[in-house]
Amino acid sequence: MIASIRSYCSQIMVLTAFLSLFTGCASSPEIPPAKSVIEEPVFTGLRIEQGPTSLGCEPRRHPVSILVLHHTAGSLPSSLEILQGKDPKRPVGVHYVVTDEAKPRVIRMVPENLAAYHAGKSAWGKLEGLNQHSIGIEVINYDGNVYPYSDAQADIIFALCAEIIRRHDIKPWNVVAHSDIAVGRKVDPGSKFPWAKLAKLGIGAAPLPDELKERIARGRVATPAHFRQLLKDYGYAVGPDEPALKLATEAFQRHFRPSKVDGVIDVESTAILECLVRRYRSAPYRPADLRL
Repeated sequence: MIASIRSYCSQIMVLTAFLSLFTGCASSPEIPPAKSVIEEPVFTGLRIEQGPTSLGCEPRRHPVSILVLHHTAGSLPSSLEILQGKDPKRPVGVHYVVTDEAKPRVIRMVPENLAAYHAGKSAWGKLEGLNQHSIGIEVINYDGNVYPYSDAQADIIFALCAEIIRRHDIKPWNVVAHSDIAVGRKVDPGSKFPWAKLAKLGIGAAPLPDELKERIARGRVATPAHFRQLLKDYGYAVGPDEPALKLATEAFQRHFRPSKVDGVIDVESTAILECLVRRYRSAPYRPADLRL
């Protein structure tokens, strides 16, 4: 019995010494800390790095129903600096940043359970002040109306958006541009943003091709009053006068007809908007759980 106890004690002493040695190595300052990475579900292949914390946020009081895309209009270093929200006169923030590197990265600055200050004065459908209702993604691009987004950026934007949409059940018509929700005030992420490519992959809204072709063939141009109503039906906030209608038409074209952003109500713009409203916003096509 005594021999057994001694043997057991010896084993404990050896194990304790080993654990002490292991713990000492793990806490050694010579070993650099592991890079902070948030692992998203494996099927997306998406890795999200934790970036600098942003002060431009507040507790979330409403469920997420909208996804807003932006361009930064600045470099990665300057954008990360600004988006930390340390300037009391400009306490901005955003949930995610997509870099413009050869192999783009996704950097998180605000957790999704907080509302980031990215939308500013904004409206979509029946909602106003969309920070509380949305998740914001900033993509590094100096001007998305001038400079195209890379294919690598488009791929990682797709993966990020797909995961956010899945988790929050965001409807296609609620995947919007900053310029959609801040008509006349913002023009990002711009006419070069790959909306059409993303829509083909299931991210955001798009007209049904056959219906669009048929409506264009009709050659009908909506009256200003009817086009204004269609814009409102889809979600745009449109002022009552002619300049406001032109700005809203430009915002719509920047997203859905980027080849010609002129604010003119023409056959193609009429057909696209009618298709979108019919597909997503008309009563027969509206899901029962519509949030807006």
